Amino acid sequence: MNFQYSAINRAGERLTGEIDAASRQAAVESLRNMGHLPVSVVLGGADSGKIDAQKRARSFSQPSAQQITQFTRELAMLLRAGMSLDQSLRLLKGDASSKKLSSLVGRVSSEISNGKSFSDALSMQGDVFPPFYTSMVRVAEASGTLETVLERIAHAREKTLALRSKALSRLLYPIMLIFMAIAAVVVMLAFVVPKFKDMITQSSSTVPDEARLVIAASDWLVANGLFLLGIIAAIAVSAMVAWQAGVGREKVGRLLLRLPLIGKALRLALTVNFCRGLGTMLENGVELPSAIKLLRDVISNPTATVMLDESYDALRKGRNFLEPIAKAELFPPVVVNMLRVGEESGSLAPSCLHLADMFDEKLEIFLQRALTIIEPLIILFVSVFIAGIIITILGAVMSINDLAI
Repeated sequence: MNFQYSAINRAGERLTGEIDAASRQAAVESLRNMGHLPVSVVLGGADSGKIDAQKRARSFSQPSAQQITQFTRELAMLLRAGMSLDQSLRLLKGDASSKKLSSLVGRVSSEISNGKSFSDALSMQGDVFPPFYTSMVRVAEASGTLETVLERIAHAREKTLALRSKALSRLLYPIMLIFMAIAAVVVMLAFVVPKFKDMITQSSSTVPDEARLVIAASDWLVANGLFLLGIIAAIAVSAMVAWQAGVGREKVGRLLLRLPLIGKALRLALTVNFCRGLGTMLENGVELPSAIKLLRDVISNPTATVMLDESYDALRKGRNFLEPIAKAELFPPVVVNMLRVGEESGSLAPSCLHLADMFDEKLEIFLQRALTIIEPLIILFVSVFIAGIIITILGAVMSINDLAI
């Protein structure tokens, strides 16, 4: 049988190709015997389309990232308590918080019962378990420290999810204000202004230019509202499809990094994700070249991905991996300096984790301060805009009443 594989060699370089083997497990063993670290091994040829279709269908029924983190934490606790992996998986399958998670744990348990390793079983579940997750589990299986590594993975994922939750909770109120402002303007133009339109336009007085502008905007919205809604929906769907396909993602990523407030927040978030991902992998026994390569799955920003590729190339050529990172200027200078000190002192992993915690706090403080300023500005802008529409219409109505008197 022909299998398509993706693996990492001893130098940390990602390899892709095809290999003939009697089974998937045999293909994995062949890659390991060659000194490679398998990341994914799937059937090639005519069966690959079927496998891909199965993965796409399965991806719609996968548990959430929070449920995967909870599964990781609970599995580590059960292993720490002395239970075997099979027993732990059976217990977690029956005690799962959702059918999706129960089905996933059942599939992993079934693959292990068929003779596959835990890391191989995880890698067969599509994108649920990212490559850095399965790579650390593979290293843990070889070193016999599975429960410890799972605890560290769960801790890192909990930190990442907490960071994302903080950012979303901070941004939720301003986003709601913007949507409420748009809804208020639409209601004013679509329902309130038309009620005064005939009174204003049929009067013998001269209609102010501001009122004419508001009435014209109202007429256009009433006549083209459904068309505008369809255009917005089409643009949104097209943008989502293009984003999933990677079209324009690099340009958007670079543009966001240049924006005043958003850019700084993204840079701080990139710093946290980079330091925590690198520190967690190094702490769990992943070699530095492999860790740099696997960070591409943790950091999705295109600019950061280019930086990581250059850093990996520097390692292959015998240079310091921090040179491209310093040149990219994505992270504050203190990050590069502390990483350099950590590398020289042999404590790179603790330095990374310390930096992650430090910049996590800085990001939270920055978001709190920035949104404290932005929220009143949004309220002020919306209030002035809506008040301008009301004053314009009422001014035109009052001018008619003055002529009548």
